[in-house]
Amino acid sequence: MPKRLLALLGVAAFVPVISAQTNADAVRGLNNRVLQFHGAIQRASPAQAADIRAQAAPVFVQRATALSALIREDPKAALGLAFAQELRADLAGKFPASSVSLEEHGQWQGKSDHVIFDDPDRKTRRFEVRIRNERETLNLYSANGEPHCVSGNIVTASGIRLNNVVAAGNVSYGSDVTVAAGCSTTGAQNSVVILVDFPGVPLPSTVTQAGVSGIFFATSGRSVNTYWQEASYGKASATGTVVGPYTLDRIYSCDEYSLMRTAAIAAADTAVNFTQFTRVFIVFPNPGSCSWAGLGTLGCGTLSSADGSFQASTSWLLASYMGGVDNGVKLATHEGGHNLTLHHASSRLFTGEALGAVGTAGTLNEYGDPFSTMGSWNFGHYGVPHKVQMGWLSGAQVLTTETTGSHSVLPVETPAAGLQALKIRRGTGNDAWLWVEFRRPVGLYHNSWSSTAQMFQGALVHYQDSTTGTRTHLLDYTPGSASGFSDPALTGTWVDPYSNVSLSVTGVSSSALSLNVNYGALPCSRVNPTVTLSPPNPSAQSGTNAGYTLSVTNNDTAGCTASTFSLGSALPAGWATVFGAASLAIAPGQTLSTAMTKSVPSGFTPGTYAVNASVSDANHSGGASANVTVTAPPEPISVSLTASPTSVAVRASVTLSATVTRSSGPVSGASVTFTVTRPGGQRSAGTATTNASGVATWSYRTQQRGTHSATAAASSGGATATSPAASFTAN
Repeated sequence: MPKRLLALLGVAAFVPVISAQTNADAVRGLNNRVLQFHGAIQRASPAQAADIRAQAAPVFVQRATALSALIREDPKAALGLAFAQELRADLAGKFPASSVSLEEHGQWQGKSDHVIFDDPDRKTRRFEVRIRNERETLNLYSANGEPHCVSGNIVTASGIRLNNVVAAGNVSYGSDVTVAAGCSTTGAQNSVVILVDFPGVPLPSTVTQAGVSGIFFATSGRSVNTYWQEASYGKASATGTVVGPYTLDRIYSCDEYSLMRTAAIAAADTAVNFTQFTRVFIVFPNPGSCSWAGLGTLGCGTLSSADGSFQASTSWLLASYMGGVDNGVKLATHEGGHNLTLHHASSRLFTGEALGAVGTAGTLNEYGDPFSTMGSWNFGHYGVPHKVQMGWLSGAQVLTTETTGSHSVLPVETPAAGLQALKIRRGTGNDAWLWVEFRRPVGLYHNSWSSTAQMFQGALVHYQDSTTGTRTHLLDYTPGSASGFSDPALTGTWVDPYSNVSLSVTGVSSSALSLNVNYGALPCSRVNPTVTLSPPNPSAQSGTNAGYTLSVTNNDTAGCTASTFSLGSALPAGWATVFGAASLAIAPGQTLSTAMTKSVPSGFTPGTYAVNASVSDANHSGGASANVTVTAPPEPISVSLTASPTSVAVRASVTLSATVTRSSGPVSGASVTFTVTRPGGQRSAGTATTNASGVATWSYRTQQRGTHSATAAASSGGATATSPAASFTAN
């Protein structure tokens, strides 16, 4: 389309997005470009519309690329910039060839495949979650952070989708009984370890069948087998075989882990009946640029072999860490822990205090627990929340309490008939928990620390709330120490300033830790509220309104009185805002919602704009953000109608002619519905489309005497109009 015509239609010439922009900035800018074309096509002739579609096509493609990248980077931001479902449908209708570049709204379900990548320094990690069904495999990214599913779960995700990438606002999980039954976390963990080479890239000479077999299956000294036996009190062990090395058909990069597994299973198929195993470990040489030391599925999934399908987990272990026992055991028990459904042993830090207000996350360090092999490189047992999760601690070994009492907690290193995991509710009414355990420098693994280490002098405490999922979160009960999480144990008394619980270590011996739990009066601690706005990005024409639901949760502790929050909004600047309530009086722990309506000024430039809401009182402040997408209203049309002739004999025909125009002239391609009302009130209707002169005609044959009334309703580009009535008489 000529630039002059584009300018007349209000569309700037296409300019590629600058690569230095963030993906969020790019999507917002490209939204605005698409909306310019959307506004232009509503007032264009059919010939102009074809040119506009051609100009718009690369913009739709570029927006899809940027939005897909944003889904992977920040799914919450992607949901906030996605076009609303009704606008998406309108765009697809006006730009049908570009509809494949538009996001879909919907719900998708399948079995999950959750994989954790661990870097060599245990400082950063990444994850991939896929959902698979009979038709397709989708990459899932949740706006609420890493999904708390394990491989084999039935996952239902609601949100938006571009090709095979989904940004989910809501994710729910269900168990697959078949997978769960075939992959127990107790008993002998039947494991096959496959050693593989790549063409021209062999395993290190230190990695041998015998050496790897010792790392996994040795019955004395340190091994995966002895670790699992000691940590599980004999409830789990590692058994199996090591096969290979097999030279695969090509070099597989570290991101081709799924293809590498398929090739490794195929290479070993003649020697292994895979249906006899529930754990698959693949030891492979570095193909040149591997950024992780190990990779493990979080739980089991369905795999295929020549022997048939089977339920198993998978770990991929970089061979450079498997040449010696210590590193090999640390890596294999970490990735094997993922296979047993465990996520990382993290730390949770709060500035100047052991634990912040209920509902606050603090600072999370993914591998921050130095006392569990699921954290940093170490020989520590899995924490007691993980042991309970796997069924390694149960019955009298675990006590859940929310009442005042004194408890004797036994060491976790050896089997015991008494209490080894104490789960304490964090204050009356809170769905948050403190897990207490006691450790001693005994056994094959905890003797790797000095017997005077601070962790042996008191209680190790892990926190669990909605943030935790399948991780554990170690707390630091010496927050003023310069030693960080190397001395985190609670050795004295701690009074929670945000709830009514307090803990006191009253004695430590080689055989037990004595702990008093007390619930007192409920304190009042004022905490800023949680504020949300939904939907994330409604669409509205200029001159109309956009509606939201504003929800506010009072996070004050239960000992506080209710708070009355005033409501406000400053964005977009200059827009009128109306709330459904003047203020919200909310009790601690309660959530209330009200409507928020934004009036879009007439003639406002189409685009996606930031919207905010704020709440406050004398003790609090909080806010939330969303977006609104403004579209250009369709240019008004008008319709006139004539009947010819106006007087006819019964059963003669009358031609109804509707002329559709807008300010720029006749409207071609408009849809027109003619309605004739007969003298008795009965109606007949017909449809037609306007020609190049904006005229549509319909021939009506009269059926009875008397005066008839006719109207014509026209629609074009979203604009509608109805003509004044025209009459004719049949004699």
